[in-house]
Amino acid sequence: MTSFFWTEDKITSAEKLWADGISAREIAERIGSTKNTVINMAGRHRDRFPARQVARISLPEDATPAQRINHADRVIRVTFSGAEVTLPRVVFIDGAAI
Repeated sequence: MTSFFWTEDKITSAEKLWADGISAREIAERIGSTKNTVINMAGRHRDRFPARQVARISLPEDATPAQRINHADRVIRVTFSGAEVTLPRVVFIDGAAI
């Protein structure tokens, strides 16, 4: 049977280093592991390794969207996936003079 790398002692020491703000690469070097194993272990123990990034703040619901700029030489097309794309206006396709 293979022995597991992450013992409770190593997880506890990695947890302390994580709380001190040490990078995953530095933690891996100190423990004798790789950066990816530290990141994977932190993901499995999310209750002990809180996220370091601030969550994205969404706009308030009452915020008005920005006004779309209408360019005389551009036209908005909708792709099959529903995305809106701004393209240059072509006279023989759009029927409008430039």
